[in-house]
Amino acid sequence: MKDQLITIAIHNYARAEVLRTRLEAEGVECHLKNINLIHSVISGGVKVRVHSRDLEKALRIVEKTSEQFREDYLDELSESRSVQRILVPIDFSDYSVNACRYAIGLAEKLNAEIKLMHVYYNPVVNSMPLTDTYYYQVNMDEVIREIEVKAKTNMEEFYKDIKEKIEKDNIEGVKIDYTLVRGIASEEIIEKSKEYKPDVIIIGTRGKGERENDLIGSVTAKIIEDTKVPVLVIPEDSFYQGIATINILYTTNFDDSDYKALSKLMYILSPFDIRLYCVHIGTEETNVWDKVKMESLKDKLLKQYSDYEIECSLLKEEDFLTGIQNIIREKKIDILSMVTHKRSLITKLINPSVTRKVLFHTNIPFLVFHSDK
Repeated sequence: MKDQLITIAIHNYARAEVLRTRLEAEGVECHLKNINLIHSVISGGVKVRVHSRDLEKALRIVEKTSEQFREDYLDELSESRSVQRILVPIDFSDYSVNACRYAIGLAEKLNAEIKLMHVYYNPVVNSMPLTDTYYYQVNMDEVIREIEVKAKTNMEEFYKDIKEKIEKDNIEGVKIDYTLVRGIASEEIIEKSKEYKPDVIIIGTRGKGERENDLIGSVTAKIIEDTKVPVLVIPEDSFYQGIATINILYTTNFDDSDYKALSKLMYILSPFDIRLYCVHIGTEETNVWDKVKMESLKDKLLKQYSDYEIECSLLKEEDFLTGIQNIIREKKIDILSMVTHKRSLITKLINPSVTRKVLFHTNIPFLVFHSDK
C-alpha cells in the first residue's frame, strides 16, 4: 500500500496542537493542515494528518485523547438520584395495561413512584354557520362533559385495577397516582414530562392491532423526538413475565451521545442482573477506525461496570434490520436500546413501515435515549 497522508481529526488550533504533541510523543509523525501561524482560530478547523503506515497507532492515540472529553458523560449520573419517577401515558388499551406491568416491575426494584397519565381529546370545529353558533356551543359543551366524565370513569377503574394488582402481588414500596389532561396526547405528555421530570417514560404502543383511537406509533414517535427523557416503548405483543436477568442489545454508531446514554441505561437498570451486548452493524467492510472505537468503548465499559457481563462486537451486515433480528434471536435479547437523533433510524422504527413490522414482530421492548445534538 502506497504511503500517504491521511486526515484523522479536525479540531480548533489549540486542540490540534495538543493532539500533535501527543502523537509525536508516541513516535508518530504528524502534520497540521489549514494552519495559520498568525491567527489561532482557523475557519473550517485544523486538519491533523499522519502517514498511512502509522494510521492504526495514531487512531488509538486520538481515541485516548478524546476520552478526557467524555468523562463527564460517564460520571454525570453518579452524583444524581436513582430512578424515582416513572411516567406512564395510557389509553386504557390492553397494551397500556402491559406497559403498567413493566412500570410496576421496574418501580418495585427502584422504589420508584408511578404517575399514570391519560389525555382525552378536546374536539374543535374549524368553521360553522353563524346562525348555528348557539346550538353548536350548547351541543359541544354536552359532548365535552360526556368525554370528561367517561375519561374520569375509565381512569378511576384503570387505577383501581392497577392498585389491586399491586396489593395482590404483595408489591411494596411502589407509589402510584394519576392525572387527567384535556388536549392533544403527544403535546400534553411532553409538557407533563417537563413539569413532572420523570426519570423514564414507559409507553405501550400497538403492534399488529388496527385500533385507530389507541395511543399508537405517531404519538410515541413525537414523544421520543421532543422529550429528553429516556423512553421505554412496550410493543403490544411484548408480554411482561417478570424482570430478573435482562439481556440488553445496544446499537452504537460511536457517537459521543452513546457514552451518556450507556451511563443512563446502566444506572436505570443497575438493580437487575444485566447482560449488555454492545454492537455496531456496518454496511461496509469493518475499517480500522471502527475497531479502535469499539475497543475504546469496550475498555471503558468493562472498567466502569466490572460487575456486569459485557460483550462488544462489530458485525458486517448489508441489511441493518436483518442484523438486529439475528442478534435478538441468538442472544435472546429482552430490550433493544439506542440513541435517537432527529430524522434518524428510530423514526422509521416506530412508523408504519417494513422496519416497524420487523421490530414489533420480535416483541422486544426498546429503550430510547435522546441525543443532545
